[in-house]
Amino acid sequence: MSFVSVLGRRDFLCVMSDGTLIGDNNEILQEDYQRFINIGNQAFIAFAGSQGPCEELSVQMLPYFDVKTDFSAINNALTDFFNTDDLNQREVKVMIAFGGINLDGNIEFFTVDSETNKSERYFPEGEDIKFCFLRSGDTLTDLNVKGKMIELLRTTGANTPTECVSAQKLLNDYIADHDAEVNKKTSRMVIKK
Repeated sequence: MSFVSVLGRRDFLCVMSDGTLIGDNNEILQEDYQRFINIGNQAFIAFAGSQGPCEELSVQMLPYFDVKTDFSAINNALTDFFNTDDLNQREVKVMIAFGGINLDGNIEFFTVDSETNKSERYFPEGEDIKFCFLRSGDTLTDLNVKGKMIELLRTTGANTPTECVSAQKLLNDYIADHDAEVNKKTSRMVIKK
């Protein structure tokens, strides 16, 4: 399992993932694995969970991203897919985050989790900062990752992509210090309106 963070403001969106890729026998297969796809600097798909199914689903999603992408329609289709194709019975874990600049020219992103079939929409307005994490298990709760992100954003600032990416990097390093399945080698991308 890995750690992915997505942070959105009204004018930009930042995605970061660690690079650990773990095999079926819990061996580390790769240290610099990128868990997101940058779609024309306008949209993204990020994932965590079972590598093969995550990659396959991400590739299958790509044709639905266009210059004008209806993220809500993609979210509804994914939720329906997870309802009909019970991934849990196959012991497959898929967490997907996607979004970017929506049909109205605003920053918007979603998360969908195959385990809970829970979907969430993030729409930063005004001075809002919206963020989400892809990581299973109790790590997020035990480490109070949300509280740590807020603390780090107060330290780095949150007005520019550079400040937000700095907070995301510090958060990733914090998680890596407490979770052997997460490393400190990160990939990142920024979408600006």
